[in-house]
Amino acid sequence: MMIKTTPLASPWTWAVPLVGLLLFILIGLSGLNHALFLTMNHWLFLKPEAIWINVTLFGDAGMVLVLALPFVDRRPDLIGSGLLAGVIAAVVVNAAKEFFLIDRPPAVLAVEQFHQLGNRFGGTSFPSGHTAAIFVFAGIFALLPFPNRLRVGVLLFAALVGISRIAVGAHWPMDVTAGLVVGWASAFVGVQLVKWLRGEYVWAQRGAALFLIFTVYYLIFLHHDGDRQARLLEISVPLLCLALALPGIIRLFRPGTRDSVA
Repeated sequence: MMIKTTPLASPWTWAVPLVGLLLFILIGLSGLNHALFLTMNHWLFLKPEAIWINVTLFGDAGMVLVLALPFVDRRPDLIGSGLLAGVIAAVVVNAAKEFFLIDRPPAVLAVEQFHQLGNRFGGTSFPSGHTAAIFVFAGIFALLPFPNRLRVGVLLFAALVGISRIAVGAHWPMDVTAGLVVGWASAFVGVQLVKWLRGEYVWAQRGAALFLIFTVYYLIFLHHDGDRQARLLEISVPLLCLALALPGIIRLFRPGTRDSVA
């Protein structure tokens, strides 16, 4: 059965990545990447610091995965597209980081010049993996059939997570805009691949459910690299998503479940 997707001509398909690409080009041509970072980082500074630390947590790949868990039984198109898009985005982001080798703000600026919140950041900067991950999620919602209000809400939240990467001092503005484009483009490719495959089967949904349940376990018991100020959220969100998904998971693993689903 064909999977419905947003038409290519729809602004939901191209407007967001186009805006991200234009911002990336404008910032790059203006040479204001560092200056814009300092301005935004100071403007966005909030007390308590835990506000931005908790917001930025939603760009963690594990957190993005568990946000999809409540849809595991009802929307196999979302799960299939999201998992494929996540793999694509991860490959592109990590390859770009290794290729461009751009330093993060803490490696370039003096500590008194900006606000660095939470854990100290290491590794390379371009593009932002957190922004790419959350815009995979937002892109999937825009490219598959969902109410426009939900699409707008998810998109605004994704933008907030992207901005949080500047607020916590982890990324330059060009990292964030590039992450947006990578995430959205990966979502588009993921959706098209699942559309090409023409559907999902119960065994695939069950495998995805088990993988996402393991992600909940990982975030709660094995993931120790997150910021301590966001630990409560890192535990409660996966548990909430698991609770919301539980009725669907039970249906999914019930004996006699249909062989294929649309």
